[in-house]
Amino acid sequence: MSGVGTVLAGCPRTRDNARPARNMQTMIIDAHTHIFPEEVLANPERFGDLDPAFGMMHAGGARMVSPAELLEEMDRHGIDKALLTGFPWRAPELCRLNNDFIMEVMRTYPGRFLGLAVVNPSTSRGSGPGETLAEAMRCLEAGMHGIGELHLEMQGFSLHEREVIEPLCDVAMQYDRPLMIHVNEPVGHNYPGKEQVALSSIYSLICDYPEMKLILPHWGGGFFLYELMPEVAQAASKVFYDSAASPFLYDSRIHSVAENCAGARKLLFGTDFPLIPYQRCLDDVYAGGMSDAGIAAFLGGNARRLFRIE
Repeated sequence: MSGVGTVLAGCPRTRDNARPARNMQTMIIDAHTHIFPEEVLANPERFGDLDPAFGMMHAGGARMVSPAELLEEMDRHGIDKALLTGFPWRAPELCRLNNDFIMEVMRTYPGRFLGLAVVNPSTSRGSGPGETLAEAMRCLEAGMHGIGELHLEMQGFSLHEREVIEPLCDVAMQYDRPLMIHVNEPVGHNYPGKEQVALSSIYSLICDYPEMKLILPHWGGGFFLYELMPEVAQAASKVFYDSAASPFLYDSRIHSVAENCAGARKLLFGTDFPLIPYQRCLDDVYAGGMSDAGIAAFLGGNARRLFRIE
């Protein structure tokens, strides 16, 4: 396959598969995947010892894939591009290892992958943000597309520590690139990696940085619901919500609910691959009741705009 996927929208849905009739092309971009360096794939136990959070997440043998395996799955399901994020490592040297690997993958498969630079803001505590900012800027200068995915509990920092997070916000704005901060639903079942992130702290950051492009994955832990409040919608005009792991968390109707609350132009198709297979995520989208125009924006149009893809 060429890797060029087409999902077509604009006509009434067919009865058999609930997908839009095919007459208008759009690029499909998976805005949330995870990929690890070869050293990690070869010896996850060693890296679990180096980073307890990684050990917790992958102690049960959670699936990890190589770039070639990811690309094969993308081509099989018509995914044109994927945004690569690493793991929210605590140690700066592990962040750098993951960033170097993602940049290598981007060079090896030009046009297929975008990348986010992972850094740990907590390492700047006490010593200043120099090393953290230098790594973020190194990656952005090399062509990566944003910063993240940051995890508050895993990386040991709080959004209330403004001296820790604000320098990264400034860099994201300086380069006009998005910052991705992990957030999840505050209720429901527990699972490895679920954190207690107060939506009030997210809102406080949004209000202080209303011009910063911010990605809140996993439907922002439901934050989009509060965009029905005019003042929240105004403050959050540059906030995007991705759907990573959605079938694991929500009924498919969340797609249409999010479209109605926040507007389709703020939603990003994300899978959390390889956590959930592509087919399950795509089926969930088409069962979710979004408008045809909303599906086109969601599956690729918004990501093209956010990441400035020509």
